[in-house]
Order: sequence, then C-alpha cells, then structure tokens
Amino acid sequence: MAMFIMFVGDAQRCTAQSCNFRISGVVTDDQRHPLIGAIIRLETDSAKGDVTDTGGRFSIHRVCPGHTLLTCRADGFSTGVAHMHITGNSTIRFSLNADKNQLAEVVVNGVRLQDIHSLSQVELRGLERFQASGKTLGDAIKALPGLNAIQTGPTISKPMIHGLHSSRVLILNNGIRQEGQQWGSEHAPEIDPFVANRISVVKGAASVRYGADAIGGVVLLEPDPLPVAKGMSGNVYLIGQSNGRMGTASATVQGRTGEHGIAWRVQGTAKQGGNFSTPHYYLKNTAMREQNFSAQAGYKYKGLDVAAYYSMYHTRNGIFEGSHAGNITDLYAAIARERPVTASVFSYDIARSYQDIRHELAKVGATYHFANEGKLEMNAARQDDIRQEYDVSLPYTKDPTLLSKPQVSFQLMTHSAELVYTTPSRNGLSGNMGMAGNTQGNVFKGIRYLVPNFRTYSGGVFAIERYNTGKLTFEAGARYDHRWQRVYQRNASTLQTYHTTLTFSNPTGTVGAIYRATDKLSFTANAGTAWRAPSVNELYIHGVHFSDASYQDGDSTLKAERSLNTGITVAYNSKKLRATADVYRNHIGNYIYETPQLQPVTLLSGTFPAFRFTQDNVTISGVDASLQYDFARHFTLQSRATIVRGYNNTADAWLIYMPADRYENGIVFNLHELRFMEEPYISVENVSTLRQTRVPQGLDYAAPPAGYSIFNASAGFTTHIRKKKMMVDVTVANMTNTRYRDYLDKFRYYADNIGINFIVKTRFSF
Repeated sequence: MAMFIMFVGDAQRCTAQSCNFRISGVVTDDQRHPLIGAIIRLETDSAKGDVTDTGGRFSIHRVCPGHTLLTCRADGFSTGVAHMHITGNSTIRFSLNADKNQLAEVVVNGVRLQDIHSLSQVELRGLERFQASGKTLGDAIKALPGLNAIQTGPTISKPMIHGLHSSRVLILNNGIRQEGQQWGSEHAPEIDPFVANRISVVKGAASVRYGADAIGGVVLLEPDPLPVAKGMSGNVYLIGQSNGRMGTASATVQGRTGEHGIAWRVQGTAKQGGNFSTPHYYLKNTAMREQNFSAQAGYKYKGLDVAAYYSMYHTRNGIFEGSHAGNITDLYAAIARERPVTASVFSYDIARSYQDIRHELAKVGATYHFANEGKLEMNAARQDDIRQEYDVSLPYTKDPTLLSKPQVSFQLMTHSAELVYTTPSRNGLSGNMGMAGNTQGNVFKGIRYLVPNFRTYSGGVFAIERYNTGKLTFEAGARYDHRWQRVYQRNASTLQTYHTTLTFSNPTGTVGAIYRATDKLSFTANAGTAWRAPSVNELYIHGVHFSDASYQDGDSTLKAERSLNTGITVAYNSKKLRATADVYRNHIGNYIYETPQLQPVTLLSGTFPAFRFTQDNVTISGVDASLQYDFARHFTLQSRATIVRGYNNTADAWLIYMPADRYENGIVFNLHELRFMEEPYISVENVSTLRQTRVPQGLDYAAPPAGYSIFNASAGFTTHIRKKKMMVDVTVANMTNTRYRDYLDKFRYYADNIGINFIVKTRFSF
C-alpha cells in the first residue's frame, strides 16, 4: 500500500511562545480495527509523542507551528509517515498495513485554525458521499441533518438550509460563488456534484466570509488537491436506476508531469433519463439529459501556487405536462384529482415545455506563502449562464424560426475577483482579511416579457480574527458591502425605455466561541447578523414562469432583508457513540416570500396559479440532531431529526412553505471482510415526514399533503480487481412503493412523487 502525503504548506519554524497547537487522531489497521499501543512521535521534536488507547486514539499537545514529520509505529505493521504543516489544531488518521515491506497509507485531515467556524458545519464524506453520487446537489445534501430540498418535479431541486433557499443559500464551486438565475424554485443550481470530492455545508449566517446574501448558509463543493507525485490516476462512476431508466457515467483522470511539473485534472459527466413513474403512473415529459465537463491545472514554484479551472454544465429538463391547464375549471380539477389525465407512457423524448440551461465558469488563482506563515490568495472568475425556457403554447405565426425559439431567454454574465490575506498564527491569534467585488449583467430575450435587463456592481471588505487558548477558541468578524444596481425597463403604454437605480449598503458581523470540554465533548455558540438585497425577480418579475407553470408578480418597493441569527451546537464523539445537536433561532426583518393570490390568471396560453412577492418580519427556529450508536458488534444505529418552525410575526400566523418535521432512523450491519468483499454492509432506513400543519389557513391553492413514511435499503462492498479499487452499492429507494406528495414540491398540486427505484452504483479507481 503506497504512502499518501498531503502537504499543507511550507514555512519557517516559529518561537516556542506559539507552540500551543494539538495533533489528534486515530490509528487503525487496514481492516479499520483500532490499534492499541501504537507509538506516534514528532520526529522534529522527539520529546513529544503519544501512545494510542483502546480506541486507537492519540493526542499530542503543545505542538509548534511549521513543518513537522510525524511517524506511527506498531509491532507487526508497517511504519506510517506524514509530512504536515501546522497552522492550527489538526487531525490525522493512520491506516497501517500488515506488510512490513511497505509504508502505510496516511490520510491527513489538517484543520487550520483559519478554517474553524463557530457556525455549525456538516459534511458528506466517505460512504455517504459515494451513495449520494448521481443525485442532484439538492437531493445529495438531504442526507445531512438540517438540510432539505425544495423541488419542482423529480429532476429539479435546490438546497434548503434551516427553511431558507435560493439566493439566501450561497454555493461555492471550487472557491467561487456560483452565480445563476436564482429566480424560482425550479431554477436549480447549475453545477455537477461530481466536480467535488468534498461537499460540506455551513449552516447559519455566513455573510462575513462569503459575502452578502448568505443568510441561510453556504454549500461548499471542493475538489481534491491536485496530485503532488508524478504519475496518473483517476476514477470512473457508472450508475443506473430503474425509475426513469436513467444512466449516469462520470470519469476523472489526473496526473502530474514531474516532481516540479504541472499537475492537472479533467472530468466529465453524461446523464440521461426518461419519464419518471409514481407508484401508479408515469409523469409525462419529465425526461432529462445532461452533459458536463471540467478541467484544472496547477503549478508550484517555491512559495507560489498558481492554478486555472474551467467547468461547463449543460442540461435539458422536461416540465411535467400535467402542470398546464387551459382554464380555471381545468386548473382546479387538476389540483383536486388524485391522478393526472395526461398519458401514462414511458419515453426519453423531451417536448415543450422544457428548460435548456448552460453554465460556464472560468477561474484563475494564485496563492503566495510568506516565510512568516502568512499567505495571500488572489482569484478572478468569469461566469456565463444561459437559461432558455420553451413553453407548450406556441406564438401565433407560421415562421419556423420564431416557432423554434424559446419564449423566455436569460443570459447572466458575472465577473468577480477576490483578494484575501491570511495572517500568521501568533500567540494563539490568527485570522484573515480581504476584499471582493463583482459586476453582473443580465440580458433578457424572449417573446414574452418576464424579467428586465440589469447591471449590478458589488463590493465588500471583511476581517475575521480568532483567538485560541487550547480548549477555547473565540471568533469575531465584520464586513461591509455595497451594491449598485441599474434596471432597464420599457413603459407598457408608451414603449419608452427608462431605468431605475437602486443602491444598498449594509454591515455584517459575527461573534462565536468553540469550547472543547474533553476530547469527546465540544460546545459551539454563534451570533451573527446578515443582510440580503431583494433580487430583480422579486422586484420586477411580471408574467408566466413557464418552468413551474405559475404567474408571478414582483413588488418594486421591497426593502433589504436583515437577519439576526443565533445558534448553539453540542457534539459528542466516543468509540461507540457519535452525536450532535444544533439549536438555532433566526429573526429576519423584511423577509421576502411568494404568497399565493388564490385568483388564477388566465391568458391565451392557459390558466396559471398566481403568486406575488411580499415581505414581513418572521422568525425561523429549529433543531437538527443526529446520532450514531454502535449498540452491538457489527451493528450501528443511525438517527437524524430535522425540525423547523417558521412564524410570520407581522401577520401573527405560521409562515408558508416551511419544511415539515422529518425523522430518519436506520440500522447498518457491517463486516470488515467477507470472502472477496472488503467492508461489506447492509443498511435499512425509514424516512418519516409528518404532515405540515403549521401553515397559514386558507392561503394556498391546496392543503398540505398527508405525511408519509418510506423505507430505503442499501447493500455494498469494496473489492480489488488487479490491485485496483472498486466500490459497489445497490440501493432500493421507496422499497414499499409508497404513494405520497411532499409539501416542498411545487408540483404536489398535480402529481405524486416517484415510486420504487432500484439504483446500482459502481466506482472504479485506478
């Protein structure tokens, strides 16, 4: 087994006064059994070391910052070696091979103090990350506590954190803020989750570091570091599922041209699915196609790292035919009936209505590591997002050129730049400061008016400082942002063009603390304020939004939102029990949301439910909890709970479109080896979602659907073929083929959610 080493950086040794960091971790054999009595030593300071306990855990205190060499030795096993650069408390896992003639695999998870958040953070990792492969980003992170997804049919979903979604949840793709038309529940993130090996979520107001709008939180998609050794490697995913007869293939190849050469990576994904099926019928025109590509290259010279990145995302999604009605009678009949009247057939064809989306991201960046352990990061990016929506209702013309054009077309162009300086750690103090700015322009083309053209300029400066005393870390940050926006409109009566200029300026701040009571128990508390300017669609949208078959009206008098968010997290991690609980409360002034008008709008193209944007003062609070308990040999109990309460303080009523309570409970049976299978497992899970009864009365086109309970089962293993690793997972989702509708699905008005789904996933690494 080859040695794997991750370098965090290079710097000089610091004085003894700042030697207050800790390296902790676990040592296992290659079957993941904990190794007792393994000796871990800092070779750069031989007086420091530790011996693993009965759980294979160790902890070395009073570690100095800078480069260090860590070794791990155990009788009968190869020696583990890790080169690390210490800038804060770090964790590491040694997996020792019984073959004495080889060095052991070392997995290094260096946690820099600058990356520690007093906000709650969760991550898809290991088996969970593999099992989430092939899903949309919104569906993938639903496996994490506190996360939901707001949907428009079976193929379109977007992340929801603590009841907030769209422009209140930022998505960072390879360090760049993802920009797109976040103008409705059907405008899903234009991103391929396969570009990232690590998907993590920061829950709560994270606007100080990531910029205005991050009231709900941030989703971080981060690829692995580029290879440091000469050679070539990669992986191939092949995924098939029965519902929709969907197939997905994704491949990544990476390498390095030499010890001091260029590191590179290329990745591509192709996906195709047909009409999805509920337990009793097919959903006509829900087929989809997707093609994605990304490439990355980097070069290191002494203290300078330079890198370039490009990604292209292209998808075409059919819109369920049963969501369109010709008149008010048909609309209410479609909402009332249990089964749509559209034909129940399977097909890969995508007919009108559908959306065609293309997103391109190009990024260049450089990082310079100073001798004093500080570093300066510079990034610049360009994003081009084109969204075209084709309605089933065609214009009254025989011109084939006009008939082939979309009814609505948006092109959003964004240029952004960021400069961040990370200060060296001194006497427990560390932090970073920086500035960021972007310019954005939207061009609307289409047969029917929907959203006006606009130009936006935004900029912000921030500073974050942390103080670490060993068991206790304090964090405080502040930011100031300014946004200038000019909107170009046309007078409906005179056809004269005119423009409106809007400006928004607001500060953002956060304070927090992390207290590590023991190696097993920690507490985190945070209070922060954030803000969000109203988006252009909330201000000026006027017309039919074809992708979710609704008529929407904006309000040009809307004001900026202001959030005050507080949260407490308790985490416990022992050999048998791993548990976390988050409690939060978010008061949002001038909260902007869609409210049903209960009077559908009839046009020549049909009849549509009408919605209008409005704002009120609201409070959103809740609890996220997760637990894993090894209650018997080979058996683990897993439980998660997500509870959200949204209240409209202005109207003195419950807040509309909040997620219902969800409880997930399951049992995992795992072995370390069974014949040719390594780490085989079988799991059974129940997901129970209660009926959402906390809604404003009489303000929706249909009452919330009944609660539901579905069962999922998975089995899988890892094996080696000619020394190449392959992972296999077989999942049956909704294995009882339960009929249900979800309150957060915009198409719950017209159809059920999908039924039973057999999914086979394989990952081959070479």
